Amino acid sequence: MDPLERDTIERTRRTPPGERARQTLELMRTGYRLKRAALRARYPAESEEQIELRFRSWLAGDDRA
Repeated sequence: MDPLERDTIERTRRTPPGERARQTLELMRTGYRLKRAALRARYPAESEEQIELRFRSWLAGDDRA
């Protein structure tokens, strides 16, 4: 294990559970924003409502979105 990875593990162990949960939720929100942006780029002619339907379909496990 390299020193950087070891440091990351140690900092994670010292981070309180509530803070780790907050960080996880923020990462999820960022991922969702990125997915919506990717859908808008892939389907530029679609409305926000159509993009939202595609996003929800993707969330439900339909990888075709």
